[in-house]
Amino acid sequence: MANIKETYAQRHYESALDYFEQGNYDKALQQIDNAIQKSPNNPDYYSTKGVFLHRMNDIPKAINAYQKAIEVFPGHTFSHYNLGIIFMKDGKILQAIQQWEEVIKNKPDDVDSIFNIAVALSKLGKSKQAIPFYKKVLEYDPCHVMTHQNLAVIYRDECDYAQAKYHFNILKDLDTTYSEVVDKEIFRCEEQEFLAKIEEEKKQTASFIGTGDNSDMGKALSALIKEDFDNALDFANIILSDSPEDKNALLVKAQALAGKYKDEEALKVLNKVVELYPEEIEAYFQMGTISMNLGKYSQAMDYFQKIKKLDANYPLIDENIDIVRKYIINGGQNI
Repeated sequence: MANIKETYAQRHYESALDYFEQGNYDKALQQIDNAIQKSPNNPDYYSTKGVFLHRMNDIPKAINAYQKAIEVFPGHTFSHYNLGIIFMKDGKILQAIQQWEEVIKNKPDDVDSIFNIAVALSKLGKSKQAIPFYKKVLEYDPCHVMTHQNLAVIYRDECDYAQAKYHFNILKDLDTTYSEVVDKEIFRCEEQEFLAKIEEEKKQTASFIGTGDNSDMGKALSALIKEDFDNALDFANIILSDSPEDKNALLVKAQALAGKYKDEEALKVLNKVVELYPEEIEAYFQMGTISMNLGKYSQAMDYFQKIKKLDANYPLIDENIDIVRKYIINGGQNI
C-alpha cells in the first residue's frame, strides 16, 4: 500500500510541475497538495510547494512550506537555502545567515551559500569578517568573478591597495567587460598608495630633528609634525627674519603653506630654495607633489625627473614618476 501511495504521490508531483510550467498555478498547487497528502514525509514535495508559492510572491506561505520541509528533514539544504534568500530580501540578514550556515553544515562545499554569507556580512558592515568566507569560495572556485570583485572593493576600502589591485587584475582577466572600470580602480589604488607614501615622506623629513629640540627650528618642526601649520609658519618666519636664506626654515615654511592650502605661495618659497640650493632634493620633491595637487602634471614630472638625475636611488622616485606619467596619459584627468 505504501508503494502505491508513493506512486500516486509521484504522479501528482509530476502533474504539479507540468501545470506550473503552463502557468496554471491553482492546478499546480492542488496537485502538489495531493502529492503531500499521499506522501507527507517527503520534504521535496513541501519544498516544491515553497518554490511555487515563492514564484507566485506569496512569501508567508512559501516560508511555511520550506519550514515544513525542514521539519520533515532538518538537513534539507534546498529549503534552508531558499529561506535564506527570502530572509535576505526581507532585510532579515541574521536569519538569512543562519539558514545558509545550515546549508554548509550539511554541504560544506556549497559555494553559493558561502558567498551569500560573505555578502550578508558586508551588508551588516562586517566586511573584515566577510573576507574568510570569500577566501573559502575561492578555494572551491578560484575563478569566482563576483568574489574577486567584492574582495577587491573591501581591500580598497581597507586601504590594502596591494591586495585590492591583485583581485582587480584577476577580475579583469576573468571578464574583459570589467576592463575599463578595473583600470580606473587600479589607478585609484596606485594614486592612494602614492599619496600615502608622500605623507610618510613628509613625516620622515619633518622629524630629522629630535622632538626634544627647544630651538625655534625644533619648535617649527614639532608643529609641522602635529600639522599645526600656523605655528610652524610663525617659527619658520622668526628664523628667516634673522637668516633669510636658512634652507631648513624655507622648507618648513613651504610645507606649512602647502598644509594651509596656499600652494602657489609655497611654490614661490621653494623656487627660492632651488635658486639658493640648486641640488636640494627635498625642495624638488615638495614642488612635484604641490604641482600634482594643482593639476600641473607636466611640471610635476619635470621636478621628479630632476630628482632622478640628482639621486637615481631616491626613495619612491620611480613610483612617483610612474604615477605622474599615468596622469599625463589620461589627459590630466584624476580618474
